[in-house]
Amino acid sequence: MLRIGFVGAGRIADVHYEGYRNNPNARLYAVCDTDPDLLARRAGEWGVERTYDDYRRMLDDPRVDAVEIITPHHLHRSMTVDALDAGKHVSVQKPMALSVADADAMIDAARRSGRLLRVIENYRYHAPFVKAKELLDGGAVGEPVSIRIKSLTGNARHGWDIPKGAQDWRSDPARAGEGSMVFDHGQHIWSLARYFMGGVESVFAFMGREKAESFHELRPGTLLDNPTMVSWKYGDANRYGSWDAVYSGDMVVRSRYYPIYVWTEITGTSGILWVNGFIGGGLGKPALEMYRDGEITSIIGADSDYASSFARAGRDFAEAILEGRESEMTDEEGREVLRLSLAVIRSGRERREVVVDEVGS
Repeated sequence: MLRIGFVGAGRIADVHYEGYRNNPNARLYAVCDTDPDLLARRAGEWGVERTYDDYRRMLDDPRVDAVEIITPHHLHRSMTVDALDAGKHVSVQKPMALSVADADAMIDAARRSGRLLRVIENYRYHAPFVKAKELLDGGAVGEPVSIRIKSLTGNARHGWDIPKGAQDWRSDPARAGEGSMVFDHGQHIWSLARYFMGGVESVFAFMGREKAESFHELRPGTLLDNPTMVSWKYGDANRYGSWDAVYSGDMVVRSRYYPIYVWTEITGTSGILWVNGFIGGGLGKPALEMYRDGEITSIIGADSDYASSFARAGRDFAEAILEGRESEMTDEEGREVLRLSLAVIRSGRERREVVVDEVGS
């Protein structure tokens, strides 16, 4: 039974905990946070054995086998390198880092330590996405031609409460990166783009700018990259993708989590796959549908709950450690997703097509 430590106990830690609540191979043993009230509350909720107010002291605990780093983005590099150098396996929240150089330092530390480093990408554990990938790879809709993704963020009243402290750091590009949509939520999108159809060669982005008055993650008045439209070309074939991200401040998006709907449409030479309304709920549509031979089929039995994807992610992390294998997603794949996101930001800033290989190496 692996003993896991959480570095960071904020809002998203609620769903990270699902990965260890009923995990047969690992349990949450320790939690670290700099907020003493939050730390005490989490310890009571989760029944952990140890609490720490300094992550370095947690890393000194020989009973901790692995850590989940669930902290602001600018801390990922230092905390990950320290944890790997301390001999701990590491799962780090997306984005992996703020720069390719930081990602390279993290990967170097993983190779040096011989420990597992993975970037947690819960979308790749969402059952309808996993099933869609299985169908696509099995030729259910022929050869893939294009992928189209849409994200709709609604009014914050209909989702999770986001603590003011989280809004503060997310509103600061030096700590959160450039663009709440493109860089933060966008990590999921670039991950899906690669997951379903492979490496991306080049991108073109239109990125709007407006003040966020009721956006759930940002302080009122912060500039938000809304709306955003991105298209991309895959490197190995005549295949393309697009993402349309919109914040609609008066929209009701009913959700137990973030007030976001995510739709994905994958078109093949003989059919279409749709993953409908991920994260939010109440749309009345099947989680996964397929069009083939002139008919639309609902693919039933797919668990579409957001928290379930984190439960699967926690189980895979523990199993990968015990089996001595990689976990989805690998550190190298996390680096490529980061490079893609930085290429999109550069395209939006410079108003031109950007080849992904212009970013890092």
